[in-house]
Amino acid sequence: MGAIPGGFPSNLQSLGDPESRPVRHQDEQKSKRILFPVSEGQPRCHRRTSTELGQRPPLRLPTDQASISGDTQDQAGQSRRHSGCSLLAQKGVVRLVEETVDSRPLGASGETGSPTPGTSTSPDSTEPSLNSLACERQLLIDRGLSPQVISTLLASRKRVTSAIYLRTWKAFCRYVNQPINVIAPPNIPLILDFLQEGLNKNLRPSTIKVQISALSALFDFRLAEHPWVKRFTKAATRLAPSIKSRLPPWDLNIVLSGLTISPFEPMLELPIRLLSWKLAFLLAITSARRVSEIRAFSINPPYMTIRDDRIILSPDPAFLPKVVSNFHRSQEVVLPSFCTNPSNDREAAFHTLDVRRILLHYLEVTRDWRQTDNLLVSFQGKNKGKAATSQTIARWVKQAIGECYRSSGKDIPVGFGAHSTRAVATSWAERASVTLEQICRTATWSTPHTFFRHYRLQLSSTEDLTFGRRVLHAVVPP
Repeated sequence: MGAIPGGFPSNLQSLGDPESRPVRHQDEQKSKRILFPVSEGQPRCHRRTSTELGQRPPLRLPTDQASISGDTQDQAGQSRRHSGCSLLAQKGVVRLVEETVDSRPLGASGETGSPTPGTSTSPDSTEPSLNSLACERQLLIDRGLSPQVISTLLASRKRVTSAIYLRTWKAFCRYVNQPINVIAPPNIPLILDFLQEGLNKNLRPSTIKVQISALSALFDFRLAEHPWVKRFTKAATRLAPSIKSRLPPWDLNIVLSGLTISPFEPMLELPIRLLSWKLAFLLAITSARRVSEIRAFSINPPYMTIRDDRIILSPDPAFLPKVVSNFHRSQEVVLPSFCTNPSNDREAAFHTLDVRRILLHYLEVTRDWRQTDNLLVSFQGKNKGKAATSQTIARWVKQAIGECYRSSGKDIPVGFGAHSTRAVATSWAERASVTLEQICRTATWSTPHTFFRHYRLQLSSTEDLTFGRRVLHAVVPP
């Protein structure tokens, strides 16, 4: 039984254009097992293959002519217009399939073109995607490590760090014109040329060091210890020294004063937007923690303990801080109450800064639509009730600072971030005679060196005037 012809007019003397009829090999023998079964009423020109068959290279069979007039593939690789039409093969070449069929039509031939412009159905036509750990995983596989050991080693870094390393690796591969998935032995002069190009583009020395760390991880070679690389980083630091301003980026007095008045008070009339801003800022300024750590606070016991004079918070154990150590993961955050029994207007204003009071009210407001155990949740949109991201919390902190400046009639400072709360909080704590040990424990710094080098701000104080005034007092009038 041959293929049932269909789709061409009955009044034609010849077969006519082949695109309007099924095509079969001229010498093909008749067999019922050649074509796939189709449901009644389904167009015969769009039969589908099974998933298993569709994964194999497409089959192309010759016709009885070297070239058929119509929409056949030309030498440029253009595909047929009716690539879904069945081709009759020899008996047994195409199997009879009963399972669920694939949604894609069977290709007309083994051409490299695609029925849809701009797409390709060939398995080899697209480059496999590369995630941030693929290069290093392949490197460890080449070293002969087992898959479980590789997975453990790759967990030593955060995803964001791996993503940064991947961007550096892609930039290096573009510079040396090599495929991303090829890792050759390190070429120190070539690596230095790559770093020099970044230096010529005004990259900061800190960025250059990140690039060195990324290339060291992927080359499995300690580039930072190489004499030439060590000398290069030292020279880069001298040529572009990091100048950090020691002045506070914003005034803590202005912000705290703004939180005690409208629009941030009275608390019971606050919209959830301003309530979230105020709580996020108070958490950041009283804990001196990073935004990522604030995001990890949980409301479930034992990670939250509510007492009469304080609330004790600790991040969820699944959270990995910037520095993963027992010291950094075991530090609790104590949020004390503030002026709980005010006796005058000043103390009543101070009581509006009681972070314990604000937090308990926040939990009450978000209880009905909360969908997560995280302390801070989004309050609008499709993510309402879900955990607020670190970027969202950072934006809330900045918006709280900006709103306080706006309500006080002052210009909003520019160029500051939510991370500045760590420097402001610890610097004011030092001025208030808090010990360095307490400051380092609260901010999770193992030594005061981090505070003095990166976070300590030069706050205005009359003590700063002592030296200059004493020098001037040495002048004896004539």
